[in-house]
Amino acid sequence: MKPLLTILILVAFVRSGDAAPPLAQGRTLTDINVIPTRVLKRSISAKFYKSLMISPIQGWVVVRANISGTRLFGMRVIHSELNGVYDALALKLAKEAQIAGYYSIVNPNVRGSILLHLLIYRIADGTMALSFPQFDEPGGEQMEYLGCAKLAVLKSDGKWTEIKGPEGLEGKGWAVRAAGMGNELRIVKKLEAGLKGLTW
Repeated sequence: MKPLLTILILVAFVRSGDAAPPLAQGRTLTDINVIPTRVLKRSISAKFYKSLMISPIQGWVVVRANISGTRLFGMRVIHSELNGVYDALALKLAKEAQIAGYYSIVNPNVRGSILLHLLIYRIADGTMALSFPQFDEPGGEQMEYLGCAKLAVLKSDGKWTEIKGPEGLEGKGWAVRAAGMGNELRIVKKLEAGLKGLTW
């Protein structure tokens, strides 16, 4: 009787595993809704924008961090897919990120919470990664972001090759402001000149 009981338990376990919702293979940027399309459109090269909007996302990693000045600290992975293969890359991108113009909407003396998203795509040439930051606090979704999302392709030699972003924003990091504040043209000029000294 014991072998029969063991078989029945294993069958029940396998069936319960099948009932769990699988990782969605057809998710797109619109489905996960983590960056406004208007922000993405000006954050990557135009020729990649349309394809990224409809391409299925294979994996998604999220790093939470705090901001001090223009740099992030206290990074930790809070959401990881693809068995954690890209967690180290997400942490590296968070460490390299620069964000200017932030002040806490709720309390100016509190350091802001940042989510850095890393999205992984399978493409003909191999693997492509898209990363960008988002403020995780009340009103964060209403902020206006300006900057260059990082887009890179993993080559056969195991090295990531970055794809150039919009002219004038490449390598300049991000700037953020509360919705409706300041003059966006002035922000663009500041970004083009570099993040140092960016104020509102």
